Amino acid sequence: MPVPHRSVNLPLLQPIRRPSIIDQAELELREAIYAGDLRPGDPVPEVQVSSQMGISRSSLREACQRLVRDGLLTQFPGRGLFVTTMDAATMSDFIAYRLGIEMQTASVVAARVTALREAGDDEGADALLAPLHEQLALSRAALEAGSLIEAGNADLDLHLRLAELSQNQFLVSAMNTIVILTRMGSFSDPRGYGVRADLTAQHEALLQALRAGDAAAARAVLRGNLQELADRLRSGAEESEVLREGDLEDREEDPQR
Repeated sequence: MPVPHRSVNLPLLQPIRRPSIIDQAELELREAIYAGDLRPGDPVPEVQVSSQMGISRSSLREACQRLVRDGLLTQFPGRGLFVTTMDAATMSDFIAYRLGIEMQTASVVAARVTALREAGDDEGADALLAPLHEQLALSRAALEAGSLIEAGNADLDLHLRLAELSQNQFLVSAMNTIVILTRMGSFSDPRGYGVRADLTAQHEALLQALRAGDAAAARAVLRGNLQELADRLRSGAEESEVLREGDLEDREEDPQR
């Protein structure tokens, strides 16, 4: 006998709209913030931005609300939308959040490496970590070329690739926003954008721990790195430890520095 279907009281659902315009507007704004074209404290004027994008103000408004939800934009009543400035309290909360996400990704990836090695598949374990080695090489090349933004990009991409290796969609989604928030924290530094001079050494230590399948060591590296980032962005690290925009040009003019 056929099983009778019970009636279901559906919630009031909104008609489905074509999402691509809103999605693309959100992506454009995210990329502008990540690249530094829109920096912390910059306004996002609704009329001008919607006109420039060629979309309706309602579509832009919906895209912006997604960024407000993720903390990338801040809405001030009567004043409008602004790119979020990461103050000391915000940075403290953010670093704690990022640490939780990254510690979990490191544990998952280290476990995957361990499983492959225990199965005798050392080649598979090395191949798994290959994307991280590629980002390490990009970081090194960017620093040697004096491109701090590109070095920072490679750094953040390495952490995003790490999340992708976990094969956990929620960790990947979280890291996609985390890398932008991290960049915003760096742009919020009144001394200017900077990266660690020993950036590649940090990456090498993390990769060494992951290659060994040592989750505890990988978490320790991440904890130390993020604590240093928090200290630098909240209270300032020794300038000798940080390369900043303009430093390399100054050194070319004055080789004795």
